[in-house]
Amino acid sequence: MTVREARVYVGRDCAVTWKDRFGMEQIAQTHIYKLGFVPRYGAYIMGDVDDVYLNKVTRIQPLE
Repeated sequence: MTVREARVYVGRDCAVTWKDRFGMEQIAQTHIYKLGFVPRYGAYIMGDVDDVYLNKVTRIQPLE
């Protein structure tokens, strides 16, 4: 997922699906506050439950 695609979901409640380090899909329902950036790791989603790097995200579905 790219930053442009993820920017649409900022400020919304969403179900975020991503792959963990073992390749298993994880799902969290979270309110996405903003997008952040860490120089060595890249962009990530900051939510009230988890922070997830965008290169691991497979799908975001709005709950509203």
